[in-house]
Amino acid sequence: MGQTMVEKLFSKKNKLGKSVMAGDIVEARIDGMMHNYSFHTVIEQAIKAGFTDGLPKVFDKDKVFILNDHHQPALSQALADRSVMMRRECERLGITTYVEEPGIAHQWMIDYGYVRPGELVLGNDSHTTGYGCLNAASTCISKADAFYALVFGEMWFEVPRSIKVTLDGHYPNYPISKDILLTLAGKYGDDFGAGMSIEYTGPLIPQMPIDSRMCIATQGVDVAATFSMFPCDGKTRAWLESRTDVPYEPLTADADATYEKEIYLNVDEMPFVVAKPHTLGNVCPVDEVRGVKIQQAQIGSCANGRYEDIEIAARMLKGRKVAKGVRFIVSPASQPVYLQCMETGVAQAIVAAGGQFITPGCGICQPKVGYMSAGETCITATTRNYRGRKGSLDANLYLGGPLTVVAAAVAGEIVNPREVFREL
Repeated sequence: MGQTMVEKLFSKKNKLGKSVMAGDIVEARIDGMMHNYSFHTVIEQAIKAGFTDGLPKVFDKDKVFILNDHHQPALSQALADRSVMMRRECERLGITTYVEEPGIAHQWMIDYGYVRPGELVLGNDSHTTGYGCLNAASTCISKADAFYALVFGEMWFEVPRSIKVTLDGHYPNYPISKDILLTLAGKYGDDFGAGMSIEYTGPLIPQMPIDSRMCIATQGVDVAATFSMFPCDGKTRAWLESRTDVPYEPLTADADATYEKEIYLNVDEMPFVVAKPHTLGNVCPVDEVRGVKIQQAQIGSCANGRYEDIEIAARMLKGRKVAKGVRFIVSPASQPVYLQCMETGVAQAIVAAGGQFITPGCGICQPKVGYMSAGETCITATTRNYRGRKGSLDANLYLGGPLTVVAAAVAGEIVNPREVFREL
C-alpha cells in the first residue's frame, strides 16, 4: 500500500525502524526543536522540577534553535530580564543557535536555513506549521512536551491521516496565497484540516514562490491541521542552496497513497476574498463587502510579512497615496526581508505614499502595536481576526491578501483590487 508524505516521514523517524501508516502510534526522532521568546518558561519549569540551574541538557546543541522574537527591542523591564535569562541558559548549555533581533522566529527558521526537506521539526508556537513550505513536517507542541523534546530529542505521535489539495491554474504577477487559504477555509470550514496533514500538489505549485508557499503552510494551523506540506522542487532547492549545506532527503507521496479527502481548486476561477469578523472561516468574495469604511490596513506577520507581500504594495502605490484617515502599517517578517525592501526601494515607495513601517516582528498581528478602538475597522494580511485580536472587543477585523489590503488603503474602504488597480 502506498504512503503519504507524513506516513513516509514517520516511517523514517520511527525509533523502532518500522514502516507506519495513519493511526499508528510512533516514538519519533526529531531533527530540530524551535523555541521562541517564551523559552524562559521551560527554564522555570526545569527549576521547579528540581534542576537548580535550569535544563539538565539538550539532546543536540546544534539542533535546538532558541529564537528570541516577538519583543525586540524589549518592551518592558521584565522582557529584558527574561532575554538575559535565555541568553545565559543557551551559553551554559552550549546551544549554538540563539537569535535576538527584530523579526519572527518562523521566518528566521526559513531565512537562515535551519530546516530542510524531509525533516521533523517541532516548535512551541502554533504557526510552526510554516516550515512545511520546504517539504518538512513541522508542528507546535505544548510547553511540557517541549521540555521533553529539548532534553531527549524525540516525541510520540499518532500518525495523522492526510488531505490532498490539488491547486490548478495560473499564478498571476501578484501574491494570491492568502486568497487560496481563505477560499479553502470558506468552502470547507476553518477546521477542515482537523488534526490531519495537508499535502499541497498540482500544476500551480511549481509556479508558486517559496514566500507564497509559506503563507499557506503557516496558516495550516488556522484550519486545524497538524502538518501542512509542499513538495520539494527546483524552487525549494534553489532557496536552500545559499542557506544550508546540510544534506536532506525530500518527501514524496506514492501515487497510490490513501487520503482521507481530496480537494481541487482552480485559482483561475477564484475571486478576491476576505474573511469577515470574527473568524477565519467567515469568508466571502470581496465584492460582497465592498464599501465598508476602514481606518487601518496592515501587511505583515508570519503569514504575509515577506518580500512579495510588501513589494506588491509598493508597486500598486506608485503614483497613488494612502487615503486620508487610513493608517497603513507594514511590518516585515524579519531583518533580511526589511533589508531587501530597503535595497530595492520598496520601503521608500510605501513611506512616500503615506504608509508606515514598524519594527519586524509579531506586534502587528497582536495587540502590541496598532491597537484598534471601538467601532473601528481594519483590513489585515496577518494571521487571525478574532474579536479582541487588535485591542477593543468592538473593533472589526477583516482578513485579506496583501493586494486587497493595499487597495483598501488607497480607496479608504474595502474594494475589489481590480477597481483601484486597472493595470492588473
